[in-house]
Amino acid sequence: MADNKQPDKVYGEGTIFYRKSAVWEVLRTSLAVFVIFILVFVFVAWGVMIIGARQAHKEARDIRRALRVVGTEYYGENLTIYDQNSPNGLVVGASELIESLSTRDGEVILYSWDETNNIPLQFEYRTGLYRVIYTNTSNSNAGLDGEFRVYYSFELLKFEAD
Repeated sequence: MADNKQPDKVYGEGTIFYRKSAVWEVLRTSLAVFVIFILVFVFVAWGVMIIGARQAHKEARDIRRALRVVGTEYYGENLTIYDQNSPNGLVVGASELIESLSTRDGEVILYSWDETNNIPLQFEYRTGLYRVIYTNTSNSNAGLDGEFRVYYSFELLKFEAD
């Protein structure tokens, strides 16, 4: 068995310290700081999106209540709130009444309306980067059940006409 130890050096027991390169230490520290920064950024962005989605959902619930109230008011006058030829699905003046009754600052698009029960069957609420779509899933006349889907979107490109 060959021994690579040189006879003129004495090896003792104990810890041997090696000096690491300063460049390696800087790279390792920089990488750790970068990874921590990215993780914190992703967590904060996720939290902000969730908070905004909950606020949009709350506003959409208020819109559903306001739609029912305005629909009942129009029903009392033998009118309907729904106009399928309108871009937002509402008759003239109904949008202002809904805005005054709810806490919304977005846009409401009514897709379908139940004339006999005066409840919205499907509508969309857009505010900021959030889009909430409500679909009635109730089999009863109360119309209190439904499904709210909240979407988050952002603008990739914007083209304007010349």
